[in-house]
Amino acid sequence: MKTSENKNLCPMCGGRKVEGKTVYSVDLGNSLVVVRNVVAQICEQCGEEWISDKNARELERIVEEARKKKRQVEIMAM
Repeated sequence: MKTSENKNLCPMCGGRKVEGKTVYSVDLGNSLVVVRNVVAQICEQCGEEWISDKNARELERIVEEARKKKRQVEIMAM
């Protein structure tokens, strides 16, 4: 099987990964950050999700910003 084909297969179950959107949440102990509409690769078979490095860096920035605001709940969309 070609390498490019392997990238589109779920390493957990062998299902096919497709582009979709997910919800990312982080419990900071004293607050909760929820980010909706995060683009991710999602396995059609088992539902496992992968977020790109670029989107992960943006999520880290969003979480850090919410941490500085010290809000109990921060809900954002990408």
